[in-house]
Amino acid sequence: MEKKWTKLNFLIIPIAVLAFILYISSTSDSASGFETLSPEGRLEQALSEIEGVGKVKVYFHYDENPSKSNETLSNYFRSTNQTTTISGLLIVSEGAKNPAIQRQLLETVSKVMQMPAHRIMIVPMESKGDEQ
Repeated sequence: MEKKWTKLNFLIIPIAVLAFILYISSTSDSASGFETLSPEGRLEQALSEIEGVGKVKVYFHYDENPSKSNETLSNYFRSTNQTTTISGLLIVSEGAKNPAIQRQLLETVSKVMQMPAHRIMIVPMESKGDEQ
């Protein structure tokens, strides 16, 4: 028995294809949003996804006299127009009150940024709701 293509079939197929294309474009936009962030924003986003870290703010300290041979910024967080060298980091995190989280942040950032731990400072974020 042959099935005939009805007007409904001709309507459903293009709608399904359009919905699929919209879904793919919306998911690729969210992934590419990471690429448009500043290096600080990318590091903040990555660190905030670690369990127990909470909100994170990252501040880079740039060297006054950058040298090409002493690059410390890894390729993952490199900005295409980055010409200065990062000489230190300040990380403010909600979870940094916990010494284990603070240690985990220090080890992670030190490895990712290829930077010695003594150049990274991690401090707890002030809780606005805990004031009395």
